[in-house]
Amino acid sequence: MASAIHKRGVPLTSVLAFFLVLLLSGCEWELFNLGDGKDGDDDELDPVTSQVTGLELGVSDVYMSVPIYRHGLDMRIVSDVTTENSRRVTLESPGSSLQATLTLIEYTDGLGRNLQDNPGKIVFFTPDTEALANKFANAGGNLTRPPEERPGVGMVGFGRDPDNNLIEIAETDDVSLITLGAVGIGASDLDAARDFYRDQVGLTEKQFIETGSYDEYIMGTPEGRRSLSLVLTQWTDDVERRYQGNETSVRLISEDPEEVIDRTFSEDDDQTQDPDGNRLIIDEEPADLSIPDSDD
Repeated sequence: MASAIHKRGVPLTSVLAFFLVLLLSGCEWELFNLGDGKDGDDDELDPVTSQVTGLELGVSDVYMSVPIYRHGLDMRIVSDVTTENSRRVTLESPGSSLQATLTLIEYTDGLGRNLQDNPGKIVFFTPDTEALANKFANAGGNLTRPPEERPGVGMVGFGRDPDNNLIEIAETDDVSLITLGAVGIGASDLDAARDFYRDQVGLTEKQFIETGSYDEYIMGTPEGRRSLSLVLTQWTDDVERRYQGNETSVRLISEDPEEVIDRTFSEDDDQTQDPDGNRLIIDEEPADLSIPDSDD
């Protein structure tokens, strides 16, 4: 063997060194991959189902905002709480079958906050957009676009509350009363936000909408279960938006809240949150989110 190798001009010591390198490299490679799951299964998350139940939103003056939501959008107060550093008013749509609340928070801790650039929106469903638009305007809301027919969408109008939060008024035959139907947050990376709320939180992608001003994913629960929708919006109208640092929180319930909390907890910020820093408030009590019987 040695003579054959020498005849080819390759020293035996070089061959041994070569095999030693291969052996060490193989060991090092095994050590590097120690603990990897079989066929990459560890990267796959077990499916979990969650549901959005509300939105918390910072406002500059709760006394100025609440009347517009009460008298202009037919909401009612379910709680009014004063804490050491805030006043929190929670509202809901009376008669709605959805578990859906909107909490307006006025901070009294003296910290400067920008509450005027929230890129999300609040969506109300109504059987009559024209009547609701007039009601909203008469209560002091800023009606920026009167209801009009939009292809593929239906009758939709837009307005602004005192803190410039976007209010969408959408007509549908599915409701007989004015109903809070969806809450929206802005997303700096729309697909990443969709993946986060689908894979980490456990929402279902319901629809993708592309317009000349914005793109959005509508997230909810599986077909057959009615619930408040979460709208993830990215604006495409060349107007700079502040997607991070907004005083918004999304309220959730889940079949497995402990798992969702673990998946979404940020060690850096010591809270559950999404990629843009919107806080997630997750009820720790497991919820029954099975599809109800059709006659319920």
